[in-house]
Amino acid sequence: METDPEASAALDALYAPSSVAVVGASPDSWYASNTVDNLLEYGYDGDLYLVNPSREEAWGRPCYDSIRDVPTVVDLAVVSVPREYVVDVVGDAGDVGVPCALVISAGFGEADDEGERAEAALARTAREAGIRVVGPNCIGFASGRTGTVLTPTCSRAPAPGRIGLASQSGALAFATFFERGADADVDFAYVVSTGNEADLSVTDHVAYMADDPDVDVVCAYVEGVDDPRAFVETARAATRSGTPVLVAKIGRSEAGRAAAASHTGSITGADAVWDDALEQAGAQRVPDVPDLVERASVHAAFDPPAGDRVAVASTSGGLATLLADLCEDRGLSLPPLADETERALLEMDDLLTFGEMHNPADVRGYGADAIDEIADLLFADDYDAYLFAVGLSAVDERAGAIADDLVAVCDRADAPVVLLWTGRREP
Repeated sequence: METDPEASAALDALYAPSSVAVVGASPDSWYASNTVDNLLEYGYDGDLYLVNPSREEAWGRPCYDSIRDVPTVVDLAVVSVPREYVVDVVGDAGDVGVPCALVISAGFGEADDEGERAEAALARTAREAGIRVVGPNCIGFASGRTGTVLTPTCSRAPAPGRIGLASQSGALAFATFFERGADADVDFAYVVSTGNEADLSVTDHVAYMADDPDVDVVCAYVEGVDDPRAFVETARAATRSGTPVLVAKIGRSEAGRAAAASHTGSITGADAVWDDALEQAGAQRVPDVPDLVERASVHAAFDPPAGDRVAVASTSGGLATLLADLCEDRGLSLPPLADETERALLEMDDLLTFGEMHNPADVRGYGADAIDEIADLLFADDYDAYLFAVGLSAVDERAGAIADDLVAVCDRADAPVVLLWTGRREP
């Protein structure tokens, strides 16, 4: 898909910077000190410069009075200074040729009338100085691909994954999406907080990530956008080029829209219009954080299935019914089992079949213990994808053996296999 060349060049400097200047670097500042600590601790291997006119050195490095005094033109300026200094700092960075500034500083359009004026001045100065801006009021960026952590809030080194996330909430980006994903071994290629979007928008980040061959799926947490049409067209182009786009668009209620406006100054728009537009673009709207993380992990793990024909086996009759409804809601088909497969399942002594077997296959009884045999029978029918749902109330040696069987099942399949474990996960 085509991206804005100017935005793409600036985002190259953010997503894989070979040199960074942290303006406002001080051990006394929570935001700046944790950002520098994370850069150093999590393995950033580029050049790091510190700017603070009140200090001669910090972290064993010299501090420069201004970004104009840094001995080289850096790829990225990370700005963490009081609001009244931000515009001048960004202007200076642009004047010396820095292509991109990540502005952590807050108190702009989300705060008050004076903040709105300051944000307008920031956008104007950036245009005049030829520098692109992420933020203000953003909590930063992290990449598992490059090992670059430019945020004060990351609690662990990001592992390299194939999921991109652009979020208009910094706290949700790192404290929720990133942490919940890491807990579930779901890793991100990139996580970026877009903040108030005085310049570069969530749309720009979605376009950039979708154009990256190392990204298999792009996620966006959206409160509102100034140009909904551009966002939807970007999502459409991404999905047409083979990169799924998952969107957690909040602000369904009046209270939610008001909260979004006070958070980042977002323009939210009518919810039903968003639903229709995203559906037409081929993007998937997701309702909450767990759903976004889980769907993204599935997209990152598998190539798209060849079609919509799904076989489901469940150790719970109720869950089999629920899964049938969910498949139909999402436009998936559940073709009947082949006659030979149905007969073979009915002849299994471990199952409580009551003389009939369908798709979804209700494999109650000891179906969990025979899941590998059940899977091989279903694989013979050549579906486009498979879903195996197992629920156990105890976590013991038997559960571990069943889990091992499920992993082996995935390795034997010629089509995507999704495993749903609905019982306890911990002893």
